Amino acid sequence: MKRRLCAEALEDLICRTREAAAQEAERVLRAAIEQLEKDPQAWARTEKTVRDGSHRIGATLLGAALGSLGNGYARSVLPCECGGGLKYVSDRERRVVSLLGEFRLRRAYYWCPKCKATRMPLDEKLSISRTDFSPGVRQVIGRLGAQRPFDQGREVLEELTGLRISQRSHRQVSESMGRALASQETRSRLPETEEAETLYLLADGAMAPTRQGWREVKVGVAFTGRSDADGKPRRQTTRYFADVLDAEAFGWRWYKTAESLCPHPARRTIVLGDGAAWIWNLAEMHFPGSVQIVDWYHAVERLWLVAKAVWGEGHPGAKRWACQAKKQLGNGHVERVITLLRRLAPRSAEAKTAAREAIGYFQNNAARMRYRRFRRQGLFIGSGVVEAGCKHIVGQRLKGSGMRWSLEGLRAILTLRLAVLYGPWPVDLDAAA
Repeated sequence: MKRRLCAEALEDLICRTREAAAQEAERVLRAAIEQLEKDPQAWARTEKTVRDGSHRIGATLLGAALGSLGNGYARSVLPCECGGGLKYVSDRERRVVSLLGEFRLRRAYYWCPKCKATRMPLDEKLSISRTDFSPGVRQVIGRLGAQRPFDQGREVLEELTGLRISQRSHRQVSESMGRALASQETRSRLPETEEAETLYLLADGAMAPTRQGWREVKVGVAFTGRSDADGKPRRQTTRYFADVLDAEAFGWRWYKTAESLCPHPARRTIVLGDGAAWIWNLAEMHFPGSVQIVDWYHAVERLWLVAKAVWGEGHPGAKRWACQAKKQLGNGHVERVITLLRRLAPRSAEAKTAAREAIGYFQNNAARMRYRRFRRQGLFIGSGVVEAGCKHIVGQRLKGSGMRWSLEGLRAILTLRLAVLYGPWPVDLDAAA
């Protein structure tokens, strides 16, 4: 496949390309001058004319440069997976869409008479075997697909580059990039970090619409932390993952993420959650001996829900009671909070249920709510990191009006979005995609 042009052939290619580029440059310049003469103030149109012309010139140069690689011809017969031989048939042209525009590429075409398989070695070398789009276009589409609905991404791409690509192609390319990235993640290991003082593990879930109904996307976070000189906690390296998983599969993914982030045992391991039983069950299984903490804001929210159920929205009594209970909770006096709940005299069935469930909630999580002690130890007591992750990863991209994802597509865009939001964006993804 390796082929180097001789000096004479290279000079001929340069001369022909230079002539074609010069002719295109002249056409662009004449069109730009004509537009400005008609209306000098409306030169936004002229900007696009020059941009598109510059891209056509660039496509000519890119096509010529790729053409210098040859047509991919190796020999008359290549080995085939079926045991037969792929025979060279002819050279065939194809369309390639690059960031600079379209150009034609000529390459050798092989065909196996035994199993009817085909092969174009140059397509394989350039990573365009199953697509019309260059690696550069696929990278841009993938980034846009991770951050915007496909119809909006299509409009942005056209506005910025002049490329007109269908919404369907945006979806197909984005999902293909996500699947390739997920496959690459299973084969690679993230770089190890330095030994950590404290390892935090958080978990939460967010619902996303699929063609089979709403499915929960579980979001996991692992980050390292350290206490400042004043005793306040500070977050260091953070890693996210998100997928449609059952609790068992999520637990193993959570464990592997923590292991990759912190291969050496941290001095302390903290599991922060909203109080859901499945989180604590996984913590016991994968992180035995960890300190378990119920998110402070979820605990306070539960107090306010009871207060509003008993007194009603906006009632002074609700605020007075909730503030009193919150103060006791902040001091780590969970038993006093439970006593305050027991002393309530709710009248409605709804208020009685809210109070009863809250008593069970605080009783079951009492050891996880010693907030005063946790703060003195320089620990985080809020799970805002994972809640923000749910919002940014799932809510802002995957729950738009009218969206209904296939499960495969949902998982692909989740993977792609994680890479765009939190990195690293892989530089060698093109071959896999």
